[in-house]
Amino acid sequence: MTSSQNEVETISEKLKDISLKEVQLEDRKKILMVFQELRNRAEFGETEESAATQQEINSIDNKLKELRIKKAELQKNCDNIFNAKDIKHESNQQLPASASEDKIFYVEPPPSFPAPAVILDIESLPTHPTKTQCPECMEFVTTETFTSTSSVTWLVCFMSAMMGCVAGCCLLPFCMDRFKTTTHRCPKCRSKITIIKKL
Repeated sequence: MTSSQNEVETISEKLKDISLKEVQLEDRKKILMVFQELRNRAEFGETEESAATQQEINSIDNKLKELRIKKAELQKNCDNIFNAKDIKHESNQQLPASASEDKIFYVEPPPSFPAPAVILDIESLPTHPTKTQCPECMEFVTTETFTSTSSVTWLVCFMSAMMGCVAGCCLLPFCMDRFKTTTHRCPKCRSKITIIKKL
């Protein structure tokens, strides 16, 4: 094995390590951002934990920038080695059998999470928050849902009371979302997108 082949192998191993570290840091950043979003929704304010989380996210961003710079330098070194190899071959008037096999290309892996499903048919929205396009502001949003009592809720309440559930059990339909009407609302323009009725 020549020294250039050894260098290429060490560079390729370093590039694989950097790619693995990048994927790990990206996953860690996603987890931290989810926790930060949940904390912001629950507490409605800045806390020490959220500040620490933001600092960690910033440090991950800095590490990712450093890794990308290092990766670009290693790829450049590898390309320089291949260019030097090609120049030697041209000077000897010997072209390699397959010049395309000497080049190494690194492809980023696809994301580990599936792409979110966007439901464009407003009439087929489920009863939980879903990604769709708002017909008013034309933005792609995740809808907000809330439930309200409907005629089905009252009907089930009266039917259970007539069957003998008079000790408060007839009020259970008011506590269960499956007997209520669900309304989807746009979080940006606050307009109603659709109302899902049970009957």
